[in-house]
Amino acid sequence: MLRWINRAIVALLVLVVLPFWWLMIDNRPGNPQPFPISITTLRSLAASMPGPAPTAIGAELAGWRFAPRDVLVAGSGLKPRLIGIIAYRLEVPGHAPILIDSGTTPAGAAKLGLENYDAPGQAHINRWLGEAALVLFTHEHFDHIGGFVAQLSGPGGGALLAKARLNPGQLPPSPIAATLDWPRGLPLPAPAIHLGAPQAVAPGVVVIPAPSHTPGSQMIYVRLANGREYLFAGDISSMAANWQELRGRSRLFSQYLAGPPEDRAAVFAWLATIRQWHREAPGMVVLGGHDWRTIAGAPGHLGIMADFSDTPPSRN
Repeated sequence: MLRWINRAIVALLVLVVLPFWWLMIDNRPGNPQPFPISITTLRSLAASMPGPAPTAIGAELAGWRFAPRDVLVAGSGLKPRLIGIIAYRLEVPGHAPILIDSGTTPAGAAKLGLENYDAPGQAHINRWLGEAALVLFTHEHFDHIGGFVAQLSGPGGGALLAKARLNPGQLPPSPIAATLDWPRGLPLPAPAIHLGAPQAVAPGVVVIPAPSHTPGSQMIYVRLANGREYLFAGDISSMAANWQELRGRSRLFSQYLAGPPEDRAAVFAWLATIRQWHREAPGMVVLGGHDWRTIAGAPGHLGIMADFSDTPPSRN
């Protein structure tokens, strides 16, 4: 009998415990080294273009769901965490605003399994798209670029497309971008952002190409006119704990469920880079790709303007 019990325990470890640990908990980053980009370089680039820098940042929530923390922050536990679909608007005095990410569509919300798709919130983002002078994306997954692509089929699609600054990974034939429903008959532009060194795209706004989570992943550094600094990290750091604790997404999500596998080593190197930048600029606000709770948990403190009335309560 004891022999059979021991065999059952071994089988349980092999078939259940070890796979679960490897897929959801294991977070061995190795020894990732930051990329050789300093905060001084980003500040210099932000000041390199003439004109007024952004003065304020607004945020809109297009939908949300709860998921175990381990999904987006490996090894952090099974307690549910709010995952928000977020777009940001940079206000520029005397000029049209700049938009970062664009929400999603009802079909995208269903694919994501959102518990709530905020149609009024997405309509607000769609209005932002129409008002913007410049549209940027942290990467090409449909919960970040999907709202924009859906609007291209409308009568103003060509004008909207002209506002976007896309890198090669965010356009077909890049594998993830190619799965999006780009409208037929609308010629897609050549990439306006090259995959290489950081580059200024507007006064106070710097794009940092960072292929890792996806081929078209990039982070966006913003220095407001008052000197306050922000980093829009996208899904390189979906939650604050990713960069703060050097924890990647779970393998189940990053390598199997979210499309083509991400470059896990590159993700960890960029997380180490974010940590280095934050040491150099402790006041910089790092905004995770889905971390609505961090914004809503500190209304006003982070300098983000948003309506938090639709934010669901914490789920324990």
